[in-house]
Formats: sequence, structure tokens, C-alpha cells
Amino acid sequence: MTQTHPTAENTTPTTIADIFIWDKRFETGIPEIDSQHRTLVQLINSLGHILATETDSECFENALLEVFDELSAYIDYHFRFEENLMSDDLCDTRHKEAHKRAHAEFIQYISAARVEARQRPAEVSGRTLTFLSKWLITHIIGTDILMAQKILAVRSGAPGNIAEHQVGSHTASATGTLLQAMDYLYDCLANRAHDLLVAKRALDHEIATRKKNEEALRKLSQAVEHSPVSIIITNADGEFEYVNPKFTQLTGYSLQDLMGKTPNELKSDEIPEAVYDSLWATIRSGQEWHGELRNRKKNGECYWDYVAISPVFDPEGEISHYVSTMEDITERKLTEERLIQQQEFSENIINSLPGIFYMLDDQGKFVRVNPKFLSVTGYTWKEVEQMTALDFFTGKDRTAIRKRIQEIFSRGGSSAEARFVIKSGKKIPYYFTGHRTRVGAQDYLVGLGTDITERHKLEQELIRQARIDILTGLNNRRHFLYLAEQEMKRAKRYNQRPAMLMVDLDEFKEINDQYGHQTGDEVLSAIGEVFRRTLRDSDISGRLGGEEFAIILPEDHGENTIEVADRLRREIAATPIPTEHGGTVNFTASIGIATSAAENTDLDQLFGQADKALYEAKRGGRNRISSYSETKTDTSR
Repeated sequence: MTQTHPTAENTTPTTIADIFIWDKRFETGIPEIDSQHRTLVQLINSLGHILATETDSECFENALLEVFDELSAYIDYHFRFEENLMSDDLCDTRHKEAHKRAHAEFIQYISAARVEARQRPAEVSGRTLTFLSKWLITHIIGTDILMAQKILAVRSGAPGNIAEHQVGSHTASATGTLLQAMDYLYDCLANRAHDLLVAKRALDHEIATRKKNEEALRKLSQAVEHSPVSIIITNADGEFEYVNPKFTQLTGYSLQDLMGKTPNELKSDEIPEAVYDSLWATIRSGQEWHGELRNRKKNGECYWDYVAISPVFDPEGEISHYVSTMEDITERKLTEERLIQQQEFSENIINSLPGIFYMLDDQGKFVRVNPKFLSVTGYTWKEVEQMTALDFFTGKDRTAIRKRIQEIFSRGGSSAEARFVIKSGKKIPYYFTGHRTRVGAQDYLVGLGTDITERHKLEQELIRQARIDILTGLNNRRHFLYLAEQEMKRAKRYNQRPAMLMVDLDEFKEINDQYGHQTGDEVLSAIGEVFRRTLRDSDISGRLGGEEFAIILPEDHGENTIEVADRLRREIAATPIPTEHGGTVNFTASIGIATSAAENTDLDQLFGQADKALYEAKRGGRNRISSYSETKTDTSR
């Protein structure tokens, strides 16, 4: 059996002889065994063909492993068939065990060779080829034929001793047959060596021819050997014929790597096929093509080329070659991509900011704002780019912002709170920050503005809570004393005489004890409501603690002050509070009045006088008012 294989460039067919030729002397007489042996011979010859013809290392390794896989699978089937056959027809345990050991050793060798083939495929394939040929001949002639003879004798009904005698007589001639088979195998190997020599000469001739062509091409390309850009020359079919050192340095491919291949070897699959279709249509029509391509190096790394391809014409006007110049523009493309990514990243950040973003030049004009700025102000970008930052502020805020902008450009950063005037005229409290940044040779201000309306509300609420008694809604003791002190200073400055009312609920402890603290809290809350509906806005009231309250009337109106106090007393007495059990509880208050003297507006003294008057009101029977004087305390009401 022979097989024809093309040499390099598919120009010279070479006939490769089989290593192992099947011969009738290898037949055992059992058709199934002989058929399986022929299959094993075919696998041995396949291995020989791969070793003789395959030049690509990866293809060689893959084909070798494929043969190993087929061989492993088939010998497993063949050995099991033989061993089952012996179990059915032979009773010689020693012979069967020896046969099985031979099978096991064969399987072990092939398994180890397959593993080693990944590291040293050529060495392993040659050694395995020798092993298989030798093993198959000795196994068939020395073992399987003898086994078959005995099985056939037993099947024909011969007694055991006769069968053994027949096998013994055949053994005597087996050695001669084995030597003849080995001689025949060596003849086959000699023929194979001759075939390989012929193939090598044909290949050497092809290589010599190609070297002459390459040399001629190099003579024409000496001017571009040291070019700073990659240069390749292909034939009319696009197959590589020349690459310059710069190309090899950049891609890792030598001319040897690319012989017989086309620039498709460089494709990264990241460029649409339509681009390549346009490229080939252009150059095949005799025109030049220019463009950017994403190519792949030998190590798998991708890079960018700016490619110019020109057709070269022979004397008959036909295209004979293509010349390509390729400039590595990877760094430029990466820089462009980084800039685009950075710009997109910055855009995403700016556009997603919860506050307003602005960028100003040194004249305060807007260079950039984010969508939030436009939505808050109600202006369009066309309107904003005609404005300056100061156009969004008025009065003191405008002056303060002007100073802050100057400070940022001179010192690098600043911040401010101001009322931001939007298109509708509404003024919104904002907290602004700004920093100086340089773009090229120009300084800019970039900053953020945060709406602090809620913060102001919170601050005001915290201030209110710090000043107000939660239960009654009146000023707490601390804030009342502060306001009272301020009123006393004002009265002294304008020579006025403010009056103070000290109000204390009567028997408040008994209310708490009898009706519970919840009812007591509702009584205190009701006092606050009475004060708010009875007193003037200019009057200052507060809860001093427990059931004790105080009121400053900015100006003493004599009898009118007493009327205010009495009206307050009556309103308190006329305010029943519902209880938890469905009834109501009434309560009263005693009030002490003190009026400051013109020459003395001391707050502590006024407190003391009002407190003494309150004591007199309590002692006089409660639910009444009493006025303090230097000579006596009036308890007439």
C-alpha cells in the first residue's frame, strides 16, 4: 500500500510507501483476528505517513494524538476479543495469562507514549513506530498464530494432546517465518528511506528555487530594508514574498513563518469584513488603498496599522505583486481611546452630579455647565453662554461672589453661601465651591453648587427647638430670660417701664395626682394656647419650669396691665380639659404683677417683685391677681 503526498507548494507529488505490508504469512486462520490485525497495520502505516509528510508542528501533534486515540481504542477492542476467544476455546491457563500480560504491557506502553507525545512528538512517533512494527510481527507470528492453531484444532474436535502436538510442530517453523517477516520489514524501511530521500531532494530543489526568487526580490527592496515602517510584498494572489525587518520586529513574524500565507494571517477579526471586501476590490482594480486596520501579532497581541497598499504591474500590464506599507499607530489610537474614555467618564460624572456644575473662564463667563444647572435655573445653554456668573446674584451676594471668584483665581480655591437667582426670579440658598484648574495655558474655575434650602430649614427648626418649650409652644426659660434681658435694655434706653406677670397654676400637683400626668400635660398645653390668643404679639411669654410662667409687657399701662392680667386669669379658668374617663377638669391660675421703676430696670429685681406679688395672690385664696408696690401688695382682684 502506498500513499501520495504533495511537497511544499503542492508542486511535486511524492509517493510514500507503507512501512508495514500485510502478507499471507501473517494470517492466523481466524478471519476476525486477521481483520483486526489488518486494521492495526493500517494504523501503523498512518503513523508512518504522518512522520514522513506532516511539517506543521501543531498539525503533526494533533494528527499523532488522533492516531494514538484510534490505536488505544482499537487495541482495547482487539485484546478483549482475543481474551474472550481464549476463555471460550482454551483451557491452558498459563498461555492465557501470558497473553494477557503481553496485552497489558502493550497498553501501558501506548498510554505512556501518548502522554510523552505532547512534549516530544517527533521522537515518540519514531520510537513508537519501531515498537509497533516489531511488536505486531512478533505477536502475530510468535503468539497469535500459535494461539489460533490450537483454537482451530480444539474446535475441529482434536484431543488436547493432539492439539498441543500440532501447535508444537507449527512452532518449529515460526522462527523461520519470523525472520523472513523481519527481513521483509527491513526491506520496507529501506524503501521508505529511499522515498524520503527523493522527497527531501524535491523539497531541497523547491527551497533552492524559492531562495533564488527571494534573493531577486531582496535586490529590488534594499532601499526599504531599514525603513521605519513595516513593508510587505505579496504576489498577485496575496501570498507573502517579502517582509522587512521592521515588520518582523513589530509582529514577531518572519518571512519563513508566512511563506504560502496571505495577510489574512494578521487579521484580528475586529474589523468588519466589508472593509476587507472594499480593500481587495480597490487594489484588484489597480488603485491604491489607504486605511486603518486592527491586526494581530504572532503572540496574539493586537495593534493598529495605518496601511497603504499599491499594486505592481508586469510588462503586460497585469498585476504581479502588491506592496504594502504599514505604520504602527497603536500608541496614537490608544491615546485617542483614552482621551475619549476619559471624556466620557468625566461627562458621566458631571451629568450625574446631584448639584449644579459650572466651569468659568477668567472673565467669569460660562464654559461648561451640567444638565442640572439648566434644569435648576430654567435657562437654555445658549442663554447661559451669553451670561456671567454674577448675573445669578444680586446685592450683597453679588459682591461676595465677585470676591470669591477673584480669590479662586488668585489663591486656588474658595467657597461661599449665597442666594442663587434663577430665571423665574426666585432666590434659592446655595453653597458654592470653586477650584482653579489649568487646561493648556488657560486657567479656569470649576465648581459645584448645592441647594441648602433644606439645611436652612433644619437649622431654623433646630434654633426654634432650642428656644421653644415643646409642651406649650412658648419660649423656654433660657430664651425667655434672653428676650426679657434685651427688652429691659431697650426699655432703659427709651426710658420705658415694662411690666412683668408671674403666672402659677393653682393646685397643679393635685391635677396630676388625680387625673394623671397626661391630663396635666394637656393643661400645660392649654396654657400655651390661652397665652397666644390673649396676649399681644409684642408681649414676651415663656414657661420658666413646671407650672410656672412669666410674661413681659413691654410698656406698663397702669390699669391696662391689670386688665391684661385679669383677662388672662379669666381665660384660664374658662378652659376645661377633658379627662381620660370622659369628664372634664377645670383649673385656675394666680398672677403676680410688677412694674419697673423709671430709675431701676433690673430684671432680677423685677422678677423678685413679681414673685412676691404672686405669693400674695396665692395667700389671698388663689385664682386672683396681685400687684406689687413698695408699700403694700394690692390683692384687690
